[in-house]
Amino acid sequence: MGFAGMLLGILMTGALVLMGPGRPVAAEEPPGAKQSVRGGGVTVDVTLLAERGDDPTFLVVLDTHSVDLDSYHFEEIVRLRDGRGGELAPTAVEGAEGSGHHRKATVRFAWPERKPKNLELVVKGVAGIPVRVFRWALH
Repeated sequence: MGFAGMLLGILMTGALVLMGPGRPVAAEEPPGAKQSVRGGGVTVDVTLLAERGDDPTFLVVLDTHSVDLDSYHFEEIVRLRDGRGGELAPTAVEGAEGSGHHRKATVRFAWPERKPKNLELVVKGVAGIPVRVFRWALH
C-alpha cells in the first residue's frame, strides 16, 4: 500500500469516528450514578439527581475538545420519555453554564401522568449522534 492509500484509510477512519454511529447510543446505571455516552467527539454525562416524590431532575454535562457546543440548548436537545412512546420537554433548565467545549445544566421535568417503571432520558442531535439514551430503574 502506497502513501496515498494509507492516507485515504486514515482519513476514512477519522470520518467514521467523527460521524458516530447511526443508531441510538445507550447507557444504563442505578439511580444516582453518572452515566456517560461518547460519540462524535462529544461526551454527554447525565446524573439523576431526584427521582421519587420530587420531579425527575438531571445534571446534564456536554464535554469535548473539538466541537463548539454553544449552539446546543438544553431545553431543545433533552427529553424525558414517558414510558408510552411519548417524550416530555423540560419544565425548567437551571444553572446553565459554560461555553465552547464544556457546558452543563440542571434539567427538571414533570412526572408523566402514569409514572414509568424506568426513567429514560434522551439527548438528541449532539455532534451528529441522533439519539443518546440514559436509563434508570425506579424503585
